[in-house]
Amino acid sequence: MSGCWRRVAATLGLALSLSGCAIGQDGPPSSPVALLEEAAAPVRAGELVWRGTLHLRDASPDFGGLSALRVSPDGSQFVAISDRGKRIAGRLRYDRDGRLASAGDFSIAALRGADGQALPGLFNDTEGLALIGPWPGDGWAVSMERRHSILRYPPSLAGPPAVLLDTPAAFADLPFNAGIETLLALADGRLLAIAEQDIGQGQHRAWVGGADGWVDLTYQALSPFLPVDAARLPDGGILVLERRAGLLGGWGSRIVHLNSANLAAALRPGGVLQGREIARLNPPMATENYEGIDTRPLPDGGIAIYLLSDNNFKPVIQRTLLTLFDWRH
Repeated sequence: MSGCWRRVAATLGLALSLSGCAIGQDGPPSSPVALLEEAAAPVRAGELVWRGTLHLRDASPDFGGLSALRVSPDGSQFVAISDRGKRIAGRLRYDRDGRLASAGDFSIAALRGADGQALPGLFNDTEGLALIGPWPGDGWAVSMERRHSILRYPPSLAGPPAVLLDTPAAFADLPFNAGIETLLALADGRLLAIAEQDIGQGQHRAWVGGADGWVDLTYQALSPFLPVDAARLPDGGILVLERRAGLLGGWGSRIVHLNSANLAAALRPGGVLQGREIARLNPPMATENYEGIDTRPLPDGGIAIYLLSDNNFKPVIQRTLLTLFDWRH
């Protein structure tokens, strides 16, 4: 495990052990879900091999609406944020074949603003979660919709109060409910922010930068899919999760790979981030409103890819699903 990944593991451990309230259990905290009913294993989605899906549930009204995901390097812990300004963490377990078997030990705590108070009302829609490396020090960055901004948190995702980061002036022009869904700390420490708003032909405003300023970019999605989260790869590339919703077609997702060379070339003023689709999830698969993605390297050279869904706090009609895939590229 590299020094960087050791810092990541320590940060996730601190976030998981944060002194928030334990969520009251209502039945099992997770149960397995088939990706395809009556399908012969292994099930594939594009280049990915399915390694398990769990339906996460809890009795707490604050459990749900999960919009971003970060998983520890050993896969034993996860941290997510919600549409109501909460941090939810838990533990993951696997069977002897490495398939996702169960999740539990959930904990929850309110994220606090720069004033030290819990994020208020309509302005607590936290959407993007970046694990910060060299800049501006180990910790987290969280993007908010509605009040379009980025807050910097210490490793515990708790006090002292968060710091409001300088962001592009163009954030003020973003629509009320289509702001920065995707927030990722790149290998060089800069933050990559991508807006959910489609400005035409599948294009989305994006920025890369930090304390030394920001550079304007464009992210090219495949309309009607919208970018909702991203994850780093060990070789310097990234994966972007795109999501679509339709009354007739149901939920759908695609995963896009930007290799390290293409990413480096695009991270310049006016650059266009455009990748290659490696997987698409559509019905009759067990699709949901997936809004979180993360990765971790596997000992045998593969990449574990995790997806987490946002149930919009409507557990009767939507589920909080955590899905694991294995990618060989």
